Amino acid sequence: MLDEIGLAFALAWYLDGFSKRSGIGTTLDTSPSDFPRLSLEVETAFFRVVQEALTNIFRHAEAKHAWVQLTKRDTEIMLRIRDDGKGISKETLGLRPGSVGVGISGMKQRVKELGGDLQLRHGDPGTIVEVTIPIQTAAPLQASQVSIA
Repeated sequence: MLDEIGLAFALAWYLDGFSKRSGIGTTLDTSPSDFPRLSLEVETAFFRVVQEALTNIFRHAEAKHAWVQLTKRDTEIMLRIRDDGKGISKETLGLRPGSVGVGISGMKQRVKELGGDLQLRHGDPGTIVEVTIPIQTAAPLQASQVSIA
């Protein structure tokens, strides 16, 4: 579905289903509002990060709401996921070995492979996950990259 409808629409669909399944309210904000297509590799990475972050929010945060922001800037694509839950430990925030689980480690590795960065921050309340990937890595799909089956 991601390769057919693009990241912004796939995230809207996923957040709607997540809210219905979890009871946690979600908000998606994309900028620009007509968010461009990115390479499938980059779109997949962002989508998987959102999935994992929301799974962690559901399992651990005791949150009532989660906000997802996807922003295209001049030099990068930025994803920010914030919740209003109980937050996480200093050790996990520092991404210290042994303090993070497979999910956070997987998110960090996926982003790193694309030349990006993942940061965890206190949200006061809650937690903020920020991902940035350089824009040159996140080039729009070219017509020659689209396959028709």
